[in-house]
Amino acid sequence: NRAVPPNINPIRDLASLPLTGLCSIVRRGLSTIAVSSFHGCLLGIFRCKGCKKTPYCSVDCQREDWKAHRHMCKSFDPETDSLNIQRIYLKDLNVTKYTKGAEIQGAVVEFNSPGRFFFLPEDPKVLEALMSITAELQKNPSSTVGTHYVPCVGEVCSVQFSCDLSWYRGLIQTLAADQKSAHVLYIDYGNAENVPVERIKPLNIATKPYCPCAMECQIAGVVPIVDSWSTECCMTVRQLLGAKTLTIKLVDTLKNGRVHTVDIQLSIGKQLSTFLLEQGYAFAEAAAVVLQYLISLLGALLEASMENFKRCCEGKDINEWAQPPEPLTLTIGDRFSVVVSHFQSPTDFIVQKVENAGVIQDLQLKLREHCSRVETQQDFRPAPGTVCCAQFSEDKQWYRAQVLAYSTEKSVCVGYIDFGNSEEVDLNHLRPISPALLALPKQAISCILAGVQPVEDSWSEECISTMLRMIANKTVNVEIQSAHKGKALVAIIEGEGYSEINVAELLISANYAAPADTNTLQQTEETPAPAEPPASPPVCEPLVWSCVELPSDGQTVVLSTSAVTSPAEFYCCNNSLSVFFTGDGKWYRAMVKELLGDVVKVNFVDFGHNMIVGKGCLRSITPKLLKLPFQAVRCWLSGVRPPGSEWSSEALLWFQNLVDGAQLLARVVSVSQQGYSVELESGGQSVAAALISQQFAKPSGNLCKDPVRSPTTKQEDLRGGDQSQASTPASNDTQAVCEDEEEPSEVATFSSAWKTTELPLNETFQPCVAAVINPTLFYLLRPVQNVDQQKLQEVMSELALHCSNYQSSSSVDSRPVPGAACCAQFSVDKIWYRAIILEVGEAEMTVVYADYGNSEKVPVSQILPIPTRLLQLPFKIIRCTLAGNEPFPVEWPAQVQQVFRSELLNVMATVQSFDGSANVLSLALPPERGGRNLAAVIQEMLHVHRKGSPLPDASQMPGSDAAEPSCIKLGSTTASPDEPEDAAEPADAVTNTQESTPQEQKEMDQPTSVHGWYRSGDNLQRRRNHSGRFLTD
Repeated sequence: NRAVPPNINPIRDLASLPLTGLCSIVRRGLSTIAVSSFHGCLLGIFRCKGCKKTPYCSVDCQREDWKAHRHMCKSFDPETDSLNIQRIYLKDLNVTKYTKGAEIQGAVVEFNSPGRFFFLPEDPKVLEALMSITAELQKNPSSTVGTHYVPCVGEVCSVQFSCDLSWYRGLIQTLAADQKSAHVLYIDYGNAENVPVERIKPLNIATKPYCPCAMECQIAGVVPIVDSWSTECCMTVRQLLGAKTLTIKLVDTLKNGRVHTVDIQLSIGKQLSTFLLEQGYAFAEAAAVVLQYLISLLGALLEASMENFKRCCEGKDINEWAQPPEPLTLTIGDRFSVVVSHFQSPTDFIVQKVENAGVIQDLQLKLREHCSRVETQQDFRPAPGTVCCAQFSEDKQWYRAQVLAYSTEKSVCVGYIDFGNSEEVDLNHLRPISPALLALPKQAISCILAGVQPVEDSWSEECISTMLRMIANKTVNVEIQSAHKGKALVAIIEGEGYSEINVAELLISANYAAPADTNTLQQTEETPAPAEPPASPPVCEPLVWSCVELPSDGQTVVLSTSAVTSPAEFYCCNNSLSVFFTGDGKWYRAMVKELLGDVVKVNFVDFGHNMIVGKGCLRSITPKLLKLPFQAVRCWLSGVRPPGSEWSSEALLWFQNLVDGAQLLARVVSVSQQGYSVELESGGQSVAAALISQQFAKPSGNLCKDPVRSPTTKQEDLRGGDQSQASTPASNDTQAVCEDEEEPSEVATFSSAWKTTELPLNETFQPCVAAVINPTLFYLLRPVQNVDQQKLQEVMSELALHCSNYQSSSSVDSRPVPGAACCAQFSVDKIWYRAIILEVGEAEMTVVYADYGNSEKVPVSQILPIPTRLLQLPFKIIRCTLAGNEPFPVEWPAQVQQVFRSELLNVMATVQSFDGSANVLSLALPPERGGRNLAAVIQEMLHVHRKGSPLPDASQMPGSDAAEPSCIKLGSTTASPDEPEDAAEPADAVTNTQESTPQEQKEMDQPTSVHGWYRSGDNLQRRRNHSGRFLTD
């Protein structure tokens, strides 16, 4: 009897999906689809005789489309195709050949929804094809000089990407009416954009017909609950799939092998289709069809009403006396628990009192006894609207039912007045009812949700499905506020205690509903309410909150941990809370910690977890929901410190296993604005003593033997809310009782003395440049270099923790110099990385990311000093200097630096020595350019500069028109920055898959040429190109 939202039509939902390129005959069959700007058939092999461009699969297909196509059809212009260009269409390309049931590894490179995303396999053949296509298009883009080339819909062209101006294969999806621009899908990457026709050229016929490298996919076996996939669903799935190597299982292939239905194994141990069903984001595809059939059947029954009844009612007992009983008596202000037995919309649903469960059970016993004594009566034919006893088809029990309609002469549609559901039964399953059984009021209560009204003319399906998920199959509390047209106007409260949620307020905050004046609903149509001036908007109340306080007078309290980072930081609570799960779809109280463009870093104040979420996942909170203090209390373990500069992974694991899920005895040692220093006991042993005995920790000076009896920091200092931001200097009375007890602190600097990797002497290699400051200081990214991913993962985790703590308590108090190490926050994913400063400015600095080799300009506010311990793991980039016989200047002429940068891309390097700070390299030009030493060339330019003569530019250097360099500079400035490689994420870290700002999203959605070396022996699974796309080595 589970209620379902109305107006769910899977056939209509299917028709509303994007069907660009479907044959017009299919479009005619799905008449509800709005015809798009596309004309023709994407899979057609014939062309219109008029324009010679639009494809069709048959004459009938063309005839069906002519009404729309005739406005765009232009006669064939011989001058336009004077070069006799042979066009290439999608059908001309090879088809991806994978067998059903095959498991394919790769990464999602473009995600729109579970119904459409693009997957790049980690297949050497696919990646080789991608490299070959990209190189071929850059080398020899097609030329149509002197000819105005206009592409055709369905044609595969060479398209110049707007971000990096490189050429890629693009499928023309639509062409503007003025034929000046086209919407292009980059078939090897999955992203799309509008491109001017001037940047579209015909694909060279000599180009190999590789199949699209990016597989277009959809999740098999599921359909969205409403017309389209919700924003919440898409964001959640994007977080689960982004920046990860995934394994997909091919279920089926559609559209001539171009679209694949797949399922994905998630890291949480479930298939993605199962996750979508469990979270209420989707219906099973077969179930949706069945649901549509049941809804249609109910409509047919309602239309059969009186005619079938009158056909055979003559001389029959039509049961006119048995009218429905009175409804339950309700009083404004009543509050009670209910279950929802039927739901149509926020203004039409039925509930049943939980407290009347015993009364209903007693009624069922009486109905069973009554119907067992009454035999089937052939002349019993109750009229619509009357009440009788009906046998429910599922449990064969008897219930009070009202006759709604006659679907046939022998079948009746009845509604069960105590439950609200309905079904079709045979006349033989009806019995007359006795007056005594009608004495009990109807137990089903018809309700309207108070305080809301539709945003538009009617309730949106998204609003209906959201409310249904909140109240279905559970006990909720309702409060009677008024009555309207025989229905109770109620407020629904979901949850209890501090987790109470007012359903109406939530719908309004989510923009699913608009506020409604409940007094308006009480007005009758006959007596309209007098007009009143609009009320002024309510004044927002200041939000005031507090935190749970731990007793600091020596008491021992029972605590449990809710979030554990290390002995230096963990969160506790002293009550029983539900388990926090990042993907459960529930709402939690949270504090905004940092704004990061379209995403926000928040702290869940009742659990202690930090997470980055999209702004669409945030709702404003009401003062009522802040009455309960925040339940998570920040703590650190008193009396211990790590043996070295940091806590070892073994110590962290041991500490987490000891305290996680255990009942802990805690005693407060000291209090500060950051939280509580506590002593913990677990299982009768001191946690600090256990850490020390296992040699995971050392004592931190003098341990306090007595608890703090007069807390040095007032408990009010731990509260947030509408309080003064001014801080008062602490007096002598407010000093810490345990002077040796301090919070963990980190010493961070902008150090230039970081150690670089020492290269083997006399080794000759072709360098790959990461960044250049000047000839005496530049950085290389070697193609052969093993990276310890596990250690890099640990460093990234510690770096994130350091930057988070540092931001909240300190600011940059010194100016770095070029070449200094730092922490930099990458502009795309807002994650902190180790970096080297290249240029220092007033508002921003240029950095190169030391573990990845890409560079960008970063605001000064996103540059932080780095602790020395985080510099122990060698960087991936290598510090180098140019070997020379003569001393180099302190300040370099700009033209000399420009020549050095350009020549550095096409030289051979030989390691001469290591000066203790950098590798000293001898750089030689290639033999075809004379094989000269680059240092000698630089010295000659310096001599010319000292004499005051004009310096030659790079184009005037010997051999400047030689072959293209074979290694592309990773740190080059382009329209969008390189993105750091996808470092393995620590187990306890939050995966940062947030959505970018509009400009960043535009950059991330585009394909670009591949930059840098690709290696097989460094265990790097993927790196990102300029657009944020993942490419596999």
